[in-house]
Amino acid sequence: MRPDLLVLVAVVHRPLAPPRAHHRLVRIVRIPPDLLRQLGRSGPLESPWLAVGLGAALVASVAVAIWLHYRRRRAGVRPRHRGLRRVVFAAWLVLLTVLGASAAVNAYVGYIPTVPALFGTLPGDPAGSRFSRVDRLRIGAPTLGIPAEPVYVYVPPGYDAAANAHRRYPVVYLLHGYPGGPVDWFRAAEVQQVMDALLRYHLVQPMLLVAPDANGGWLHDSEMLNQVGGPQVETYLTNSVVAAIDARYRTVTDRAGRGVGGVSSGGYGALNLGLRHQDRFSVILAQMPYGDPGQAALGLLGGSQALWLANAPRYYIPTMTFQHPMAVYLVAGSRDPQLAEARRLAAMLTHRGQLAVVKAVPGATHSWHGARVELPYSLVFASQHLSVATGGRAHLAGATAPQWPLGQS
Repeated sequence: MRPDLLVLVAVVHRPLAPPRAHHRLVRIVRIPPDLLRQLGRSGPLESPWLAVGLGAALVASVAVAIWLHYRRRRAGVRPRHRGLRRVVFAAWLVLLTVLGASAAVNAYVGYIPTVPALFGTLPGDPAGSRFSRVDRLRIGAPTLGIPAEPVYVYVPPGYDAAANAHRRYPVVYLLHGYPGGPVDWFRAAEVQQVMDALLRYHLVQPMLLVAPDANGGWLHDSEMLNQVGGPQVETYLTNSVVAAIDARYRTVTDRAGRGVGGVSSGGYGALNLGLRHQDRFSVILAQMPYGDPGQAALGLLGGSQALWLANAPRYYIPTMTFQHPMAVYLVAGSRDPQLAEARRLAAMLTHRGQLAVVKAVPGATHSWHGARVELPYSLVFASQHLSVATGGRAHLAGATAPQWPLGQS
């Protein structure tokens, strides 16, 4: 893809004619209601009652302190170590306030659903899931300005079995949002539990799920771009990480077996990287996607408006060259403002002859809790459109399902 050509055509607003259309069908993604209820269940730390309880404790503490103060005044008793008592009481109130506010935010966002997750325990630990494992790697690219960063890999059950020794697995790369890190997929979105459940229900074929560090730090917003004079995050994600995973695991080593997905800014990143690297990926899973990297990204790109436009799918989709057919799944909650953007992007891709499906998940918000509810739909779509290789023969993954004309699922 030539970014300079994309920018020039986008500026003069002369969209290319759609490629020659061919009939494409898509299987409707259906998740059993009982499984949706199971996967959508909130964890104990996400309960709004926890925030209410901490707020009640705060109010009660103040009330008790006032009552004790007036009681001592009536009795004429002067408490010992009054200064120390006040410091301890103030610290107690601050602690309750912080915990209450954090619990309230977490009840909405769903960032830390369980107590083990609070302390960094992953389901892949010995006390965790019995159906799969999570490997923690470190992959770096010093020549790209990227130090060794953590990468989490979901390995499906049966991967190490002798019967599967010659089986190759499709891979879905998952990009987190900002602020955040790769572990969020396993802690907040509970991707291991979701994938295990989908496998038990025979809704997906075994796949590897890879969550790399997409920002180079929890508070560093890279928008997954190659930064002018800085880290080359796009190249790291699409080349270095992919090559390292292909070298370590039995993967399908061509685009037919690779998908890229993400949530929020990671949803933008998945769409942008997938479209800019069609030779690497055949499936895009964009949850809560943005259509451009935001004006703040101009600073990462040296102030170049041309580079910014070349990384803004909403501007370059009408004029870009599609060298391969793409399968794109855009999903957002009915209470997520990005749903309208997902629909606009899907319409643009469909106009260009690409398979683009929009899913509006009832009640889901722009949060990790929403991402957890949306994730099953994305993974089923990926399984339907990614190839697997067994004994040297490639075929499409996914359970048998009725096919419907291209559109919403």
